[in-house]
Amino acid sequence: MKIITRLIIISVVAIILASCGIIPVLQLAIPLDPVGVKIPDPWGNDLEILVSVDRLPISVPILNPVDTAMPVKLRMVIKDYSGDLNPDNLLLFEDGKAQGFALLKETEARIGADIVFLVDVTGSMGTEIAGVKNSMTEFLNDLAAAGIDVKVGIVPYGDYVPADPDTTDNIGFDPPYLGLVDPTTAASYTQELAVGYGADGPENAYGAIMFAWNNMAWRPGSQRIFIMLTDAFSHYTGDQPVTIPWPSPPTNDFEPKYTKTDVLSAILGYATFHIIASTGTYYSIGDTDFTHPGDPREIADFTGGLIIYQNPSGEPDLSGIGITEYILSSWLVFFETKSYDDPHNLDLYIELPDTTQGQKHLTGVIY
Repeated sequence: MKIITRLIIISVVAIILASCGIIPVLQLAIPLDPVGVKIPDPWGNDLEILVSVDRLPISVPILNPVDTAMPVKLRMVIKDYSGDLNPDNLLLFEDGKAQGFALLKETEARIGADIVFLVDVTGSMGTEIAGVKNSMTEFLNDLAAAGIDVKVGIVPYGDYVPADPDTTDNIGFDPPYLGLVDPTTAASYTQELAVGYGADGPENAYGAIMFAWNNMAWRPGSQRIFIMLTDAFSHYTGDQPVTIPWPSPPTNDFEPKYTKTDVLSAILGYATFHIIASTGTYYSIGDTDFTHPGDPREIADFTGGLIIYQNPSGEPDLSGIGITEYILSSWLVFFETKSYDDPHNLDLYIELPDTTQGQKHLTGVIY
């Protein structure tokens, strides 16, 4: 009852402010569930569809909301497609039952994008660091040109987060990491990045995600995006601590503090994780199993992010690998659920205006 009362108050205030022209307001109403609509068979599967539950509040008030207090939101992206969509392009089923839904471009519901780069700065990443320096400014300019309000953070990491010059990493920067700032300041900081030692194979990727999650001044209502650049798996709780005295004895022994489950518990539904993985010892383009406890690609899979493979001898082109299009072309799908307490199976079927079809199936989804 308190939630419903609060939503009523917010809606009334939004209506008053909108009538005064103070804030933009979106008209959104979820239709009734369609009757007699069945899961289509056959259906094409020629689209790569990225879907995750979205738990982040939207920043633009909605007039005429659904009757239920808390509609479910899904974030949906069709890879390599940046055209328009309307509800006629999509069928949505929850536990086999067709759902009425509303469709909204995410850029219309968020105030902007907060993007944090998690950059592995150990020695094997030398070429990739150069690529980040060469392309970050163009990438950020593309978003700004599209009218997106962008803030950028950067966290350099190795076994330690942020990278620490007084440890086996022997890598450090001033300041040790960059909080969310304007793109120009971020591009300047990027030019200072360089690589150092790494001691062992895995790095502290999970620690980098959690450090950024806990220390960035995320703006309410913004898209929250991680972009990790690495060529290694992550250390994790219970993994072998790093005590290799190379190039000199560490001032403190590194011991991993997080597991993949810890990371997903924190960010799932609230942020999208993309990974640019250099192929080699840990990553291969043909990989399909990401369940290893140190493999961060599964986090991208669960959060609806991109997994992008990079030739280790090349430089990542941040403007040409699809992340810009992802940010500009993500959609929010609103629908009512029969239960928030139980896991659900979701089936989405999409047909683009050119009749290309695709499907996505999620099992055991918790809202």
